[in-house]
Amino acid sequence: MYYRWIDTEMPDWAVTEIRERGRRAWASLDLEERRAKAEAEEKAEQKKEWEDYCVEQRDFIDEMIRKNQEEKLRLEEVYKQREQAREAERGKKRERARAAKATEEAGDGKGKYPRWTQ
Repeated sequence: MYYRWIDTEMPDWAVTEIRERGRRAWASLDLEERRAKAEAEEKAEQKKEWEDYCVEQRDFIDEMIRKNQEEKLRLEEVYKQREQAREAERGKKRERARAAKATEEAGDGKGKYPRWTQ
């Protein structure tokens, strides 16, 4: 549709109104763009903060796992040392029992008591 204007000269108030509408339209568009940009920046900042938090938590969890593994290894070492000490003590007792048994068997069987106890 095309309109043919009979009078091509516009009054000053119409020109001012058209310019004002254009200015408001551009200002509104600029405001919308600023809001969208600020919202995008805030979302990006929140995302970065969340990622940083997740990284901190992951590091904390990794540190706890590492400490637990170190504690487990340390306890395994302690248990191993205790078992070795217990086995060494058992070996000493077995050796003493063997020596006593051998002495008893080698002793003179005459009389009521073996010779080594007299």
